[in-house]
Amino acid sequence: MRNTALFVSFVFHPIFLPTAGLLAIFSLNTYIAQTTPMPKQLFLVGWIFVNTTVIPLIFTLFLRWKNLVSSVHLHDRRERIVPIAFAFVLYLANYILMRDVPLPDVIYSLFLGSSIAVGAALLFTFLTKISIHMIGMGGLTASIYGVAQLYELPIVGFVMLGILVSGLVGSARYLLDSHDLRQIYLGWITGFVTVYVPLIGGWG
Repeated sequence: MRNTALFVSFVFHPIFLPTAGLLAIFSLNTYIAQTTPMPKQLFLVGWIFVNTTVIPLIFTLFLRWKNLVSSVHLHDRRERIVPIAFAFVLYLANYILMRDVPLPDVIYSLFLGSSIAVGAALLFTFLTKISIHMIGMGGLTASIYGVAQLYELPIVGFVMLGILVSGLVGSARYLLDSHDLRQIYLGWITGFVTVYVPLIGGWG
């Protein structure tokens, strides 16, 4: 059971979710995908993958190499502060830089919501070991649900899948004793609200 929980935690690690979320949005065959040329889609996916997956991973490995953190898994709440702060700067930079690229407004809202989510994760980490996995899953679910609402898409199945997978990831984190239930629920709600509100509100 523990090995399964570890596998689930790895597959749905938060550093992969921004890229997965963007791919999911483009695959919904909405106005977003239809009005964004394929070369631009590939550029965006590549850009987000490098800035939200590759660079944060390298930075965390660097911290471990310098013995500034005890593990790349960042089990200690205090050790999470610097990596999350670094990620927040990257997310915010992504949002600012992407504002100069002609894109559907909803993409800007998603970038802004993701930045707010990471900023909220940083603030909560000073107080409790909030589940970053669940912030990511909440944000991913909010992205799909928000786009479905905005474009009146019949994708209830996708939304339900997001909720079910969120439950699976939350259970995995709980079984691994990485978080208590309060930290898991707080993470999911934080991720959902910080992404959903800017998306539906047209912020960005």
